[in-house]
Amino acid sequence: MLFIFVFNLLFAIILFITQPKENEANRWMITFAMSGGIGALSEALLTDIIPGVQRFDIENASHILFLAHIYLQFLGEVISPYAILMYSIVYSQIVKGKRKKALAYVLSLPMVFMIFFTDFHPDININFRILLIWSAPYFLIASFIMFCTWRDEINVYQREQKFRVFIVLVPAWLGVFIFNYVLRAIDSQTELFRIVPMFFFGAYIFFIGYIFLNGAFGIKVKVEQQQILDKSIQIMNGGTAVLNHTIKNEISKIKFFFNIAQNSIEKRDLDEAEKAIDSVFSAIEGIDNMVDRIRAKTEEIVLKETNVEMVNLITDCVRGVEKIFNARGIKIKTEFKVDTILYGDPILLKEVVNNILNNAMEAIVVTEGLIHIQMFKMKNGGISIEITDNGVGISKEELNRIMEPYFSTKKNIKNHGLGLSFCYKTVRAHDGELSVHSEVGKGTSMIIKLPKSRIISTKISS
Repeated sequence: MLFIFVFNLLFAIILFITQPKENEANRWMITFAMSGGIGALSEALLTDIIPGVQRFDIENASHILFLAHIYLQFLGEVISPYAILMYSIVYSQIVKGKRKKALAYVLSLPMVFMIFFTDFHPDININFRILLIWSAPYFLIASFIMFCTWRDEINVYQREQKFRVFIVLVPAWLGVFIFNYVLRAIDSQTELFRIVPMFFFGAYIFFIGYIFLNGAFGIKVKVEQQQILDKSIQIMNGGTAVLNHTIKNEISKIKFFFNIAQNSIEKRDLDEAEKAIDSVFSAIEGIDNMVDRIRAKTEEIVLKETNVEMVNLITDCVRGVEKIFNARGIKIKTEFKVDTILYGDPILLKEVVNNILNNAMEAIVVTEGLIHIQMFKMKNGGISIEITDNGVGISKEELNRIMEPYFSTKKNIKNHGLGLSFCYKTVRAHDGELSVHSEVGKGTSMIIKLPKSRIISTKISS
């Protein structure tokens, strides 16, 4: 048992050293590790340390160590289920603020009540049947919360991270639950609880492996792409650069429609000229709206949220660029399998779609260009919008950096590499995920996934 105490102590020290102080979830994991450790230390005191001290005939030391064994075992048994449940609640963020603090106090009450169901003298005798009544729900609910947290995560990188945490922790604490709580409630004299160290040892093997191969619990030996993106996004300068990128896109539309207007006036086709000028005003209005959405001298994108009819939003984007695309021989095909009303910022979401469409247009060099837009419902209740082109595609090397600010695959000084970083940040602000799949010579798919929490209503399109 002594080596389990040492393992748990090392685990707690690693978490304490490597984790930021504000990481509350890991503080609860440290509490769980220490509760398991002191439980193991209690057993080690009884079986190894006290007999060793008695050989030196030091009676007072033996008595103090025996008292320590009693109270450490009690703390180890009652704190573990509580720490596990609180860890899962904090990690999943299902309860926040004052409610979380109040819940922490309420959930700690069974630990206090266990004092009245425990004999502390002459040796500790915990009533495991009473303990099981409240510890079983704590263990099982914590496991279910961790499973749902992993299952419901739509962000690819965070989902991988949450799976690692799930696979390391849940099997270990369920093993502790069965062999240390359930079996001892059935037979208080059983010695099968001594198998528990095997579950801890297995968890440590997984833990160390994931640290060096992928990273778990926020400890990173291999820095994940998600963190790189989030840090690199911070170098964006106060929204000004994003606004500059938006203006660049809209100016190209304005030039195009002014050319149409000029030619129409020369041909005395005033109706066509009027339509072109209306399109110019629409582009200018888009710039004006973006100015209102980006906070001056900060990097924060401010959402102005309302109910958004996504089919109408995408259709408006397509209509806005259709003439330009047709002039380049590019067709746009839309396929809406659902009709969804979403809670979000319509101006910023429209800008995301416009940016992706503009990138797709610039990537297409074939005479018969095609852009296919699909929207459908995902299994988790969210929606997915996929915009696929038959352009030149993106190499694997460039794909890893495609959403970094100021990185561009286009060899043109007017392309600042801000479009996709803006799209990424906007989608993240809507609690969603933006991913890219591409193959050189075949084309690119941009996939926007927006979560169920943002959906007001969804119905299957006819």
